[in-house]
Amino acid sequence: MARILIVDDEEPIRFVINEFLSMSNHDLYTANGAKQAFEILNSKKIDLAIIDRNMPGVSGIEVVRMMRLNPKLSKIKVLMCTGSSVTREIDEAFSAGADDYVLKPINFDSFNAKIEKVLLLPPKGS
Repeated sequence: MARILIVDDEEPIRFVINEFLSMSNHDLYTANGAKQAFEILNSKKIDLAIIDRNMPGVSGIEVVRMMRLNPKLSKIKVLMCTGSSVTREIDEAFSAGADDYVLKPINFDSFNAKIEKVLLLPPKGS
């Protein structure tokens, strides 16, 4: 069981991901953007953050970059969610520090496999 933060500006997406992951008995937290995400990241022990790439204001890419620069948050695993399969955008997610990515609309079989894989990865910078 992991502590997972779901960050997406679209409530229906947060809801669907939350419902799917609740079947795996994870402790789940949701945030509608960067501000709320950092409030949770700084107050809870999170194992994995699932972050939408394209959010208004501070993008998911920037959230990941800020996490990687913060020693307290830098080891949290990150799974980037994106609706774009453009190689440049996927490369940008990895360059920012994402551990993996998943394409929207989400295929929940592969999504679950990616979550399990990412949770087993060694922390960034190890």
